[in-house]
Amino acid sequence: MLATVGFAQSTLVATLSHEGNISTYFGTRALIEAHSAAVDGDVITLSSGSFVPVNITKAVTIHGAGMKVDSILGTPPTIITGDFSISIADNGTDRLTLEGIYHNATITYKDTLINPSFVKCRFSNFLPASTDDYFYLINASFTHCKIASSLVLNYGSSASCNNCVITNPYSGQGYGSYEITNCAIFLTKKGSTIYTENGSSVDVSGTPNGIKHSSLNNCIIYVKETNTGYGLEKFPSSTTLYNNVSNYSGAFTNSPNATNKVAEMNSLFLNYTTAVDNSDYTLTEEAARTYLGTDGSQVGIYGGIYPFDPVPTNLRVTRCNVASQSSPEGTLSVDIEVNGGQ
Repeated sequence: MLATVGFAQSTLVATLSHEGNISTYFGTRALIEAHSAAVDGDVITLSSGSFVPVNITKAVTIHGAGMKVDSILGTPPTIITGDFSISIADNGTDRLTLEGIYHNATITYKDTLINPSFVKCRFSNFLPASTDDYFYLINASFTHCKIASSLVLNYGSSASCNNCVITNPYSGQGYGSYEITNCAIFLTKKGSTIYTENGSSVDVSGTPNGIKHSSLNNCIIYVKETNTGYGLEKFPSSTTLYNNVSNYSGAFTNSPNATNKVAEMNSLFLNYTTAVDNSDYTLTEEAARTYLGTDGSQVGIYGGIYPFDPVPTNLRVTRCNVASQSSPEGTLSVDIEVNGGQ
């Protein structure tokens, strides 16, 4: 599978797998071209590098090379630059899956997006395109993801988050609900809004009171001091909390049990920061022994049965080199290296 001949340049590539047939697309627009040719159920695999975004309208699987530089292989991440939307008609069979992607702008969901899966991705803002049009995110799953700015559920939406780093999750408008387990949560905003492409505003307030009708277990929760005024910023009684740790004791005022603890953030993490790209959120040895979740393992992203690992588990394109010129026969040599997850 791996060629050893020399090539002149490294190239962005997207492969499209459809019923056993593989098509290949090159350049910054490769994702757009692969998505245009795809149908529900197809698999798109992206190399390392930066790709122009596409509005996703098909229930495909998109695999990237990772959300960060691979520490063993040394391969750069797969980056999608710029805003895009997700709007997929439910066909009852296929679902959207994104894995191993770094995204640095805003993703909006439209209509009703059912059972999407987001694995080992780094997102910035993930929110409904509008709070006025009843866009739903139903049974979404976030696993080993990092959310840098906000994750917002609209009316009646639901999501599970496992072993993730989440900045400003919000479900306060319209009875959205989370199941959050073994996550690091950073509530850093108060009274903040984002304006979507149609000009409507979306509340992305990051406060305990903004997470309603939800459950949080085995999490580490940072609450920015300026969010704790007037005695209002506490988790509402509609949210259940077990075996969590927070820097703000008032967050647990409505909790009916005594399993939640209070600790300073810099005593928990080896390298503490609220900027998700600047820390791996490893606990100190003492914190890992002291603060335990409902299953007896450490709280935070390295606890539970599926500890955080940013490396994608599926096959990924880790190198694509294209010859600088065609052969005398008129063919152009392409060397594609594919590796599996660790």
